[in-house]
Amino acid sequence: MKKTIHTLWNRSVQDYADLPAVRWLVKKDIKEVSYKQADEIISGLRKGAAALGFEHRHIALVGTNSVEWIEAYMSVVTSTNTAVPLDSALPARDLIDLIDRSDSEGVFIDPKFAALAGEIKDKCKKVKKIWTLSDEAISGTDSLNDLITAGEKADEPSAPEEEDISMIVFTSGTTGKSKGVMLTQSNLYTNIEAVLYDEDPGLVFLSVLPVHHCFCLVMDWLNGFWMGAVICINDSLMHMVRNMSIFEPDVMLMVPLMVETIYKRLRTADRTIPTDTIAKKVFGRNLKYIFTGGAHLEPYYIEEFKKYGIDVYEGYGMSECSPVISSNKIGDSKAGSIGKPLPNVEIKFVNGEILVRSTSVMKGYYKMEEETEETLKDGWLHTGDKGYIDEDGFLFINGRVKNLIILSNGENISPEEIETRLGVNDLIGEIVVTGEDNMLTARIFPDPEMTGGMTDEEIHSALQEILNGYNSQQPTYKQLSKLVVRKYPFLKNTTKKIIRAEVYRDEQGA
Repeated sequence: MKKTIHTLWNRSVQDYADLPAVRWLVKKDIKEVSYKQADEIISGLRKGAAALGFEHRHIALVGTNSVEWIEAYMSVVTSTNTAVPLDSALPARDLIDLIDRSDSEGVFIDPKFAALAGEIKDKCKKVKKIWTLSDEAISGTDSLNDLITAGEKADEPSAPEEEDISMIVFTSGTTGKSKGVMLTQSNLYTNIEAVLYDEDPGLVFLSVLPVHHCFCLVMDWLNGFWMGAVICINDSLMHMVRNMSIFEPDVMLMVPLMVETIYKRLRTADRTIPTDTIAKKVFGRNLKYIFTGGAHLEPYYIEEFKKYGIDVYEGYGMSECSPVISSNKIGDSKAGSIGKPLPNVEIKFVNGEILVRSTSVMKGYYKMEEETEETLKDGWLHTGDKGYIDEDGFLFINGRVKNLIILSNGENISPEEIETRLGVNDLIGEIVVTGEDNMLTARIFPDPEMTGGMTDEEIHSALQEILNGYNSQQPTYKQLSKLVVRKYPFLKNTTKKIIRAEVYRDEQGA
């Protein structure tokens, strides 16, 4: 048996043919497609692409979460072609640059972005076909129906091999030029295989993260399909809480910012209402598990969510590892840690940095040999994260190698450690610690819900009191000497991570 996404999907279609695979909203109506029905579309798209000469080619996808996006993606990764999922929130020039840099020859594009088709054709000389993610073509593109029709008389194309590149994921990156992470078929398969947990088919997922993101694609969609889950599409982050009550999921993947946002809503609920009533209103009746990744989650939230009957499990990973490296699991977790390394993962530490060797580690960065050699050395992936493993085998992170603030007295300060400690304060919406003039500065965006009616002077004074309390318990070199109160939130990438290279900008829309 080949460890490929083609194998995974065919097995799921055979085992779960008549079970619902995907659900989504059209206005107020819930639509769904079964595994068998989805496979008919996926197979049709795959055969159509092969009939047009797309084998061992790169195909980009530009769009937001939709059933059409997923069916197009699955048609690529179950073939010998390579999917290049792109962040549709990027500026047009960046999208065109990534389509060009990835040597994509085909592009699936959401109707909302179809106006880009002409510019893509002009500037991306390798692109031969652009398909709108719709049954109807828009000027300059073909439709999904056109692609299926092209393959009506074609045979099934050859299946992918384990070492074929399944997808190229461009790191969203909080610093520097984005890199194209090459993940093989077996990279993805073995990562999913290592994170599986024992639940019956029919488990309901609500997918709320951006669909182009590796964490979402692998842990919501591919993992969900392996398990025979029903994956529900969240149409907007603004509607997330509403959609939780509509779809009533059992499982959700989130980044910590989402957990924190939901908690603020829980915190403002009427304390006379029973917690189980509040939980049903906010989460729906069935939510049992939330898995988080992408940034550190303060253990405080894990304890708070337990009061509402929900277990939160924090994990750790990066696109370069397909993406999961370690995870807290059902029945085997420790708050504050990022869980135990997966069974297919080896970890060692060099100067405190976490190094990883695994069957899920990428093949390299696409056409970036120098960057690949810096990151992959003797088979070990250098994560750039600092951490340790405790006596029970749980992994902890205590900072980023590149984010370390080195003071003139030789002390190394991990800003994340301070940010995590202070970030649980109700008054602090967002915080980044920076180092200037051999001192530490706290840059804080106050929580608007908690500062209503307060003057700027009162907000500054209240925040300074928080810093004073922190400083009183710290050695001199760890004390915060300066406070900057921001007018606007920090600039973030599409996975809601603060972009540290932009923390000095305080502008509307950042």
